Amino acid sequence: MFAYERKSKIIEYLEQNGQAEVTVLSNMLGVAAETIRRDLGGFEKKGILTRTHGGAVMVNRKEKEYPVQVRVMRNSTEKNKICMQAAKYISEGDMIFVDNSSTLINLIKHINDNIRITILTNSINVLQEYASQNKENITMICTGGIFSKSNLSLSGSIADKYTYDLFPNKAFISCHGVSTEFGFTDGNFLEVGFKREMIKLASKVYFLLDHTKFEKLGPIRLGDLKICDVLITDKAPTDDFSIQISQANSKLELVICD
Repeated sequence: MFAYERKSKIIEYLEQNGQAEVTVLSNMLGVAAETIRRDLGGFEKKGILTRTHGGAVMVNRKEKEYPVQVRVMRNSTEKNKICMQAAKYISEGDMIFVDNSSTLINLIKHINDNIRITILTNSINVLQEYASQNKENITMICTGGIFSKSNLSLSGSIADKYTYDLFPNKAFISCHGVSTEFGFTDGNFLEVGFKREMIKLASKVYFLLDHTKFEKLGPIRLGDLKICDVLITDKAPTDDFSIQISQANSKLELVICD
């Protein structure tokens, strides 16, 4: 098991149970207790949990997003599958917007090397991933803006000027959650305005959400279900949820990764 997979499972366990013992995690993941202690120590430094004697408890973060470094670890396998599927919708000559969501980081590596495209992004992680890939077919444009250390993103008036100059034909977006009552919701006040503008500009909008985000509510409304053209996910939602989505937006295409 890779380190990021192990850390993802630790976060998932803590979210489900609120607390965890080192011995339980060690046995569950098949690694030494000292490895678990190091992982927990790293999470504590990021303010995600509090260490206790023999374990840890999750810090209540209902009003805040996790740092992007942690969000990348959560459901990493599912997110990679979603990006692989999403890359199939990218074609020669596209200018696409890729947001700062942790789900989108793996998108670049799955883009066909034989097509030439342009990517506009406000994500430092996406830029770093691009730098690590030998993708000469991609032209990368960074929005600029005010740098967020915890979210590794750029936002503000400098980033907003791109809404007047560049017109992506496709936008690839993720968010905090989606519900039939409130639509798509997000968790970052600084970025949501820019993301809304990119959605308005794009001819087609793709939402990439793993199954844990169904019926999940973030603190900021991004838009109703009609802002989405294609919803790509790793597992089918419940029948009731699917029916309500269809009723709210009959044109929405729901794509389940194989």
